[in-house]
Amino acid sequence: MRVCPQCQSDRLVKNGSAAGKPKKLCQQCGYQFTRIIPRGKPLQTKINVVLLYLSGISMHRIAFLVRVSAQSVLNWIRAFATAYYEKPEPTGRTIVLELDEMWHYVKEKRQKLWIWKALDWETGQLLDWECGRRDKATLKQMVDRLARWDVKLYCTDQWATYASVIPQDKLVQSKATTHAIERNHCRQRHWFGRFKRKSIIISKSKEMVDLTMALFAKFWVNGNQDELLSLLD
Repeated sequence: MRVCPQCQSDRLVKNGSAAGKPKKLCQQCGYQFTRIIPRGKPLQTKINVVLLYLSGISMHRIAFLVRVSAQSVLNWIRAFATAYYEKPEPTGRTIVLELDEMWHYVKEKRQKLWIWKALDWETGQLLDWECGRRDKATLKQMVDRLARWDVKLYCTDQWATYASVIPQDKLVQSKATTHAIERNHCRQRHWFGRFKRKSIIISKSKEMVDLTMALFAKFWVNGNQDELLSLLD
């Protein structure tokens, strides 16, 4: 390292040693350091980790391939998911929504987490999602947010909870009207190991499920991975 990591000055002088490693002193800011290799992994490695995660590989396997800890992989994925966390904004047009819920495991196989999803019937965009229990309160949180949109119809299956939250004049309950969101469930289970029906992977927190949903929406449903690939150039 030919410059100070603190102020980027090149006015460095030798300043003894620590644990057998030579120390350097910055004459401009007074910062002392011994490490000559910058800390952390390059951005390219972190982006490749996210791409591997989006391809259905578990965090432990990614950690083995990249030769880092699983905790580092988790931190990088969480950081990218937080940075790209977004849900589409209302466009002013009248829409038809498909609503459905899918289950997932949190902490143990006996504890299910339900993911409620809202899909635009015309564009195929994933407009919103909510993670929680399979009950009225969780569904209502998502439906209240969807009130910003000009929703003409909500298409759902026969689950009774939908009728208790959505006005009857806007509700159509039939499996024939939820084909698109069922396909969306299949894609999600295909591309992420944690969502597979017979997976040995479980999630340790509801937060990580929500962030994974954000990555799925951003890079598989509403967009593609070109934005990540462009960062490698």
